[in-house]
Amino acid sequence: MEIIQIFVIVFALFALSRAILRIKDKEITLKEFLLWSFIWIATIVVTILPQTAIYVSKFFGVGRAVDLIVYAGMIVMFYLLFRLYVKTEKMEHAVSILTREAAILRKEIE
Repeated sequence: MEIIQIFVIVFALFALSRAILRIKDKEITLKEFLLWSFIWIATIVVTILPQTAIYVSKFFGVGRAVDLIVYAGMIVMFYLLFRLYVKTEKMEHAVSILTREAAILRKEIE
């Protein structure tokens, strides 16, 4: 086993442990936990058994396993970016409502 494989496995185990702690503290939902668990377990499996990426890439009709990993990474990144965008929009809306309410209360007090 190469040193880079050891680093990837250790990092994935660490990240998986963080996801477990977050679900225990109810900081993430079960759906989010399952997504992150799948990602980190798949990372460990592909690191230990690189040929699994070849089989999966052939199943999806992608020429090389590395291409499949890049495509999957891009899809996950865009999904997470979308989630962050939605959460940011919700927070901006909530701040706008709070600001209006605070202005109305201030005006009523004066």
